[in-house]
Amino acid sequence: MSDQHRVVAPAGSVPAGAATGSARIAELRARIDGLDQRIVELLAERTRVVRELTGHKTDEAAVRSPDRVRQVLDRVHDLAERHGMPPRVAVATYGALIEELTRMQLDMMDARRAEPAAGER
Repeated sequence: MSDQHRVVAPAGSVPAGAATGSARIAELRARIDGLDQRIVELLAERTRVVRELTGHKTDEAAVRSPDRVRQVLDRVHDLAERHGMPPRVAVATYGALIEELTRMQLDMMDARRAEPAAGER
């Protein structure tokens, strides 16, 4: 068939045979749910590693570690760009993650410091 007679679907249209409307929304939401499960599993694994790492830290400066935070955020920015994700979303997500895990680490260190005092009673 010549280019002159070929029918071209408009940009953004759904290919023939593909699910449309609410069926496609349901498919994509199910896919997102599966991705969320994998993401949370990875975040849980990352949290376990941070907990173990905290056992090797001795003070708040080691926990806060601003140079390391900057290094992680820069790397996440670059990874996001490479994978076609808006870097601002990735950096904001990791910023919130780091903030919460820093709080967790400080709480763990406080609890560790309190243990000997409780044992002295």
